[in-house]
Amino acid sequence: MNPFAAYRAINTKIHGKRRVLLNQSEWSKAVEYKSITQMIDFLKKRDGYKELIEAHKGEELHRADLEMLLDGYVVSQIEEMLHYFSGSYKEFFKTFLMEYEISDLQLLLRIISRNEDLEEVRHLFVHSERWGISQYNKLLACKTVSQFVEALKGTIYYQAVKNITQDDMDKREFHMEMQLYILFYKTLMERASKLSKADEALAKKMIGTKADFINAQWIYRAVKYYDISSEEILIYSLPCGNKLTYKKLKQLSYAKSVDELKKMIQEYLDYPLFEKNEDAFLHCMADRYLLKYVSQVGREGESIQAPIAHIYTLQIEVNDLVALTEGVRYALLENELRKYLVHTI
Repeated sequence: MNPFAAYRAINTKIHGKRRVLLNQSEWSKAVEYKSITQMIDFLKKRDGYKELIEAHKGEELHRADLEMLLDGYVVSQIEEMLHYFSGSYKEFFKTFLMEYEISDLQLLLRIISRNEDLEEVRHLFVHSERWGISQYNKLLACKTVSQFVEALKGTIYYQAVKNITQDDMDKREFHMEMQLYILFYKTLMERASKLSKADEALAKKMIGTKADFINAQWIYRAVKYYDISSEEILIYSLPCGNKLTYKKLKQLSYAKSVDELKKMIQEYLDYPLFEKNEDAFLHCMADRYLLKYVSQVGREGESIQAPIAHIYTLQIEVNDLVALTEGVRYALLENELRKYLVHTI
């Protein structure tokens, strides 16, 4: 029995939550919607989503608002999970909230660097107010990138952003984004190291599997589209992969051609990531693998796998719902929109 993790209780809770996830027929129905209003009406009838939407009753919700609410749903579900953990386990699961805080910090920094009104984005925040940093009022008062960096002193994010300048934001915005995501994954792995040996191994394998596909997509796009050196590509890769070790990441980063790179990626991951032969579907193909993987391991006994699997499954569901809102925005035909969904319909 683990004194820091009530696995039986959390597994029972997650089993109930799985019934709330959209099923095949509901995805088939959702893909037919032609307006955001239809999407909102559909989600109003779903447990979990409906509570968030009802909290904004009387407000006119647009696409950006809906996307914010969907991310907010995942945050609320992670917060709810924290009740079942204590000690190092609670710290580990709190780390998953960093991803959403990083998204808000990126949004803030982007607005500051463009000299736009910060108050206009406050309603788009999705970070956890209970478990996040407390500096948001300071950050909202910042007028320059240097003030923003100074306001983050004393937080986990400071070391990652302390050298960011206005010039970086003008020319190399991705530099800051990559630094923050590397921090997120490093922190996840560091905190996983403080779990029991069995849970540490399981957690690192799951996180590393997701990191593998993020790295594969990053290196592929960097080699094909970005004017950056192989050294930089390697530096900005996540240092916590499962199959993609540092040696393999280096081989990928220094690939002599895109074709050579694609062959190596498919060999190392043992998965046809480039099967569709269209770059727009890479993310979708990667998440299909992840969804299948976590669906299998998330049902294996009482361990840390079930709650991690549930977080990843929720994130994929929300990403698909966001893809549907994008499809409505661009008036994609139903058959075309299906291609962008992780859930196969």
